[in-house]
Amino acid sequence: MTLKKKTINGVVWNGVGNVARQVLLIVTLIVMARFVTPEDFGVYTILMIFVNFMAIFSSMGTSQVVVHLDNPNQRMLSSLFYFNICMGLALFTLLFFLAWPIAAFFDSPDLVHLLQIIGLSFVISTLGLVQKSLLEKAMLFKRLVLIETVALTISSIAGMAAAIDGLGVNSFLIMALSNASILTVGLWLNSHWRPSLSFSLDDIKQVWAYSINLTGFSFINYFARQSDQFLIGKFIGSGALGVYSVAYKIMLYPLQNVSRVIVRVLFPAFSEVKHDNTRFKSGYLKAIAFIALLTFPIMAGLFAVAENFVDVVFGEKWHQMIVLLMILVPIGLMQSIVTTVGSIYLAKGTTKLMLKIGALNAVVTVISFIIGIPFGVEGVAIAYAIANLIMLYPNLKIAWGQIDLGVFEGLVELAPFLLASLVMGVVVYYLGSVSVEFGIGQIVTLIIQVLVGIIVYLVLLMFFYRRTVIEMVKGVKG
Repeated sequence: MTLKKKTINGVVWNGVGNVARQVLLIVTLIVMARFVTPEDFGVYTILMIFVNFMAIFSSMGTSQVVVHLDNPNQRMLSSLFYFNICMGLALFTLLFFLAWPIAAFFDSPDLVHLLQIIGLSFVISTLGLVQKSLLEKAMLFKRLVLIETVALTISSIAGMAAAIDGLGVNSFLIMALSNASILTVGLWLNSHWRPSLSFSLDDIKQVWAYSINLTGFSFINYFARQSDQFLIGKFIGSGALGVYSVAYKIMLYPLQNVSRVIVRVLFPAFSEVKHDNTRFKSGYLKAIAFIALLTFPIMAGLFAVAENFVDVVFGEKWHQMIVLLMILVPIGLMQSIVTTVGSIYLAKGTTKLMLKIGALNAVVTVISFIIGIPFGVEGVAIAYAIANLIMLYPNLKIAWGQIDLGVFEGLVELAPFLLASLVMGVVVYYLGSVSVEFGIGQIVTLIIQVLVGIIVYLVLLMFFYRRTVIEMVKGVKG
């Protein structure tokens, strides 16, 4: 199978898998929102701040190294495997003893046992990292997606059952650990590779520069992205954090369903053409155009239907989330494109440059959160949106320059989808206002808004940008 066919096949399977996974996550989120309090969501969010932070160091970027290297040998892979296990055990031990001071800092004694138990996920997850990387390198995404979907399905059912049974925040714990365990078992059963009894420190040193810069970037990026939740949890409260975290998750759904689906396939695909900027640029432009075609109208539509969506899906106790969603939408729109630049750095091997721009992003983002905290969760969200806008140009300029793509040239490709989405959003928003005046129920109004939004967006594209859409579709088919 050619690289082109592998890439298309990978995007299709990742798309199908992500739709299935996001449906599961949405259902799980809705069920848990009904049976778990915002305070429990807040406690779990605080828990995951530290768990996800330490997870950055569980592989030290070795997963990406396996994909980036042309032909890693058996000894290299085995060395990375044992290195990952050592890191997992070290992180489990560290989190176990840090549980008490973390719980004391947030004045939440329940965090102690939660942190200590969920730390097991580090050890479990590291056992399948090399197998997962090899499947991605071979672009066997059908197999990988099926494994991940089965694991998430079973763990989601377990989590929802626990929530309905009244286990509260512990239901999140059950879901996380069962997902990690099932996923690891699935990876071993579906991978032919097995570690040999060999380890070489020289192999680790050989890839250290690539992996340490990538880990440094992940560390800084995570610190910046999670500092808002950390500050809200500390200075505003777990209830406000629960509302904010759910709104943030909803904003991320389009990114996870579209941008990250494609980015996951782009990295191994672009690694094959990393020395050919002409092919690299052409493929990248097609990718971001396709992303904009889908994510831009979703974000604009989410802004327009925010009030009816929150009231219908989550209920009155989550009403504060409406304004947060409307503020976070522009962030999601920008990030749907900015997220793709990581595949350029990884494929080109410029992780040192990636680390530098990541540090600049972190400084701007954290400062914005500190400024926003005195104004509540809405202030934090507004500050985050401004920070993303400030860093949009430098993020695109530095990354796109590596493949000879100008910022203006790239944005011109995205303009039709942005303009059509904005017009559609305005129409859908005012349609909701008119429905209220006529006394139409929120559920019916929400359905009408969604259907009209889809029709308006498609009509605008075909009427004003027909040639652009047809050329893009032909490019994807080709």
